[in-house]
Amino acid sequence: DSMNYLVLCSISIMAGILSGITGPIVKATLQNVTMPNARGQAFALLNTFDDFGRGLGPAFVAWMIEKLGGRRNAFNIGICGWIFCGILNGFLYLTVEADEEKVRLGVEQNANISERECVELS
Repeated sequence: DSMNYLVLCSISIMAGILSGITGPIVKATLQNVTMPNARGQAFALLNTFDDFGRGLGPAFVAWMIEKLGGRRNAFNIGICGWIFCGILNGFLYLTVEADEEKVRLGVEQNANISERECVELS
């Protein structure tokens, strides 16, 4: 029984450490794959949904505890949601480099246009 407790504690500690990494990684990735003129909107949407989840998440889990007859079932469903989101975040690996390149090219193109406009005004 103490071995099960040790395994449970180890998994819980590792999950806690790894879950804290997600926020900064998502924000850095979002900044790298969004054109500068659209970053404000992108971060506004991110923060809106993040705050929405923080606000309604506990109420939703409390509702699930009541409807599913206990904490274990409710938290298992909640963890499945985390796993699903982790898988979606993992898929970013497949597209992030191409998206960063598109942003880089777009920023370069905008800089060239701005440079030409400055020369024309001179």
